[in-house]
Amino acid sequence: MNSLAALIVQRSWVALSGLTTATLITVFLTQQMQGWYYAFLSLVAVYTLFDLGLSTALVNVAARIGHQLIWMPGGVLVGNDIDRFKSLMHQTAVLYRWLAIIFVVLMIPAGIVFFIPQSHSDQLAMSSWLGQWVALAAMTTAMIALMPFLAVIEGTGKVTEVVTVRLVYGVIGSVACWLVLWVGGGLWAAIMIPGTSVIVIVTWLWRRYPALLAAVWASLRDSVKDSPAPALNWRHEVWPLQWRFGLGWTASYLLTQIYTPILFYVSGSSVAAQMGLSFSIANMLAVISHAWISRHVSAMTQAATRKDWPVLDNMFKKDLLWSTGFFLTGAVGLCVMHVLLQHTLYGQRILPFWSFVGLLGVALINHLTGTLGAQLRSFQREPLVWVTVPAALMIVPAAFWFARDHGAAGVIGSILVVQVVFMLPAASALWWLCQRKFRA
Repeated sequence: MNSLAALIVQRSWVALSGLTTATLITVFLTQQMQGWYYAFLSLVAVYTLFDLGLSTALVNVAARIGHQLIWMPGGVLVGNDIDRFKSLMHQTAVLYRWLAIIFVVLMIPAGIVFFIPQSHSDQLAMSSWLGQWVALAAMTTAMIALMPFLAVIEGTGKVTEVVTVRLVYGVIGSVACWLVLWVGGGLWAAIMIPGTSVIVIVTWLWRRYPALLAAVWASLRDSVKDSPAPALNWRHEVWPLQWRFGLGWTASYLLTQIYTPILFYVSGSSVAAQMGLSFSIANMLAVISHAWISRHVSAMTQAATRKDWPVLDNMFKKDLLWSTGFFLTGAVGLCVMHVLLQHTLYGQRILPFWSFVGLLGVALINHLTGTLGAQLRSFQREPLVWVTVPAALMIVPAAFWFARDHGAAGVIGSILVVQVVFMLPAASALWWLCQRKFRA
C-alpha cells in the first residue's frame, strides 16, 4: 500500500468511525451528556499547547537528517548522520518527559475547576464525570510521551507504516468506544481512543523498533545531559522551526477547538452538544481532505532542501486541487444529508442548517490556510503564524462576546468575518511573497 492509499484509508476510517460515533452518541447519550462528551475532547485537546508544534517540527527535522539514513531490522538506524539523529532523539525524549509531567499536573485540576460550575447547573454529580476526566487526562499524558516516536519515524520516510499504525489504533479505539456507549458507559467512551492508542503504539515500537525504544529509555535514565557528538544544535536546527510551529499550533487550537468549551461555559451543555457534534462532522471532512497534503510532507521538505522546485510545485498544486475538490464535494453531500435528517432525532442534535453551512465554510478556510502553511513548512519556515495568531486573537474574544447573546450562530459568524476579511486574503498574499523570497 503506498502512502496516499494508506492515508486515504486511514482518513476514511476517521470519517466513517466519526460518523458512527456521532450516531451512537445521539442514541445512547442525552443531549446534556453529548455536550459533556465534546467538551471533554475539546478541553483535553489543549495538549497541543504543550507540544507547541514540536512533533510537526520533528517530522521536518527528521526528514532533513534522515534522508541518508537506513532502517535495519530491530529498529537500528545506520548512516552518515546517525550521531545527529541520536542527539535529536536524546533531547526530544528529555523534553517530552517534562511536557507530559507538566500536562498531567496542570490539566487534571484545571479541568475540575472548569467543569464544576456546569456540573451544578446540570445537577450532575461529580462521580458522573470526575473519574472519567482524570482517566482521559492520564491517557493523553501517555500519548504526549509517545508523540515524538511517531513524528521521527514518519520523518525518516516511514509514512505508510506510521499511517497504518494510526489506522490500527483508530479502528480498535473506535470499536471500544462504541461498545462502551452501547453498554451504557457514558463518558468513559471518551477515554477509549487515547487508551487503545497507547497500547497499540507501545506494542508496535516494542516489536518493530526495540533498539530505538531501548536507546530512548536509556537516554531518559542517563544523568549525563550532553548529547552524543557531533551534537545536534537544538537552538539553531530545531528551535527556529519549533517556535513558529508552536505559535501556529496555539492559533490552530484557538481557531478550531476552543469554541465548544466557550459555548459549554457560556451557553450550557445543550448548545455545546450541537456545536461539538457539528464541528466533529466538519472536522471529519477536513481530516480526509488533508490526506493529499499529509502524504507529501517529507517529500516536499526533501524537494525544497534539494531546491527541486518543479517537483515541489507539482506535488503541491495537485494536492491542493484534489484536497479542495474533495472537501467541496463532501460539503455538498453533508448539506444534503442535513436537509434529509433535520426533522429526525439526529437533526435536532446538530446545528441548524445555515449555522452548519457556516461551520463548513470555517472548516474550508482553515483547510486552505493549513494547506498553504504545509507547503511553506517544506522550507523549514512557518511565516503564516503572523496571520493565524492575530486572527485567533481577534476571533476568540469576539466568539466570547457573541456567544452570550447569539449562541453558536454568533460564534460562527464572528469566525467567518475574521477569516474572510483578514485571514484568508493575508495568508494568500504572504504565501505568494514567501515563494519568491525563499527561492531566491
